[in-house]
Amino acid sequence: MNQTIYLRADATRFSELCDACLSAEEGSLAARHRAAKIEGSLRADVDVGFRSCRRGHRILVRRVRLPDVPPGYAA
Repeated sequence: MNQTIYLRADATRFSELCDACLSAEEGSLAARHRAAKIEGSLRADVDVGFRSCRRGHRILVRRVRLPDVPPGYAA
């Protein structure tokens, strides 16, 4: 199972839950939820990073940069 956390262009900090930990069948739901918490940061000039949860599941962190929209452009 691969998990990716996407960050907005202006975000540097994140807090998410590890999907693999939450889907594990051992332990209570409360214990899995506590173990699944992932917090971290990604410098504004970096677009890709990695983070691991407490149980060692590796999570990809990607920054999403939208293209500039010309002034007066209406979607």
